[in-house]
Amino acid sequence: MHPGTGRLWAHEHGAMGGDEVNIALAGRNYGWPVITHGVDYSGAKIGEGSAKAGMEQPQHVWVPSIAPSGMAFVTSSRLPGWRGSLVIGSLKFRLLARLSLEGERVVGEQRVLQSMGERLRDVRQGPNGHLYLLTDESQGAVLRVEPA
Repeated sequence: MHPGTGRLWAHEHGAMGGDEVNIALAGRNYGWPVITHGVDYSGAKIGEGSAKAGMEQPQHVWVPSIAPSGMAFVTSSRLPGWRGSLVIGSLKFRLLARLSLEGERVVGEQRVLQSMGERLRDVRQGPNGHLYLLTDESQGAVLRVEPA
């Protein structure tokens, strides 16, 4: 839930690209499978293209797919400059994507923590304001993100 508006945000894991972040509003059509920014795993086209009248566009899209997993709004000041951001784990590229927001508009993306080499399964902000990551490995771990 967006901390300022209370609206439900969701990410969608597409096929070969087309991963999306959407604001889920009642009665809206988000297009699948008629419109998408991705292609099938076979390489075949999915649907009619990436836009169509009466269908919503995503707030953000990834091509190629990052395999999004876990998502949290940062409301704490524990990580300088991150307050107001949306953070999303990536299984495929083993990173944390930080989306900069202006209101409900995505205005930038920063990719961090690639050097860890860990698939990030979940992302949460704890009640203490710290950001926590759950890794998806045979020796998985819960990690706390600290400023450098």
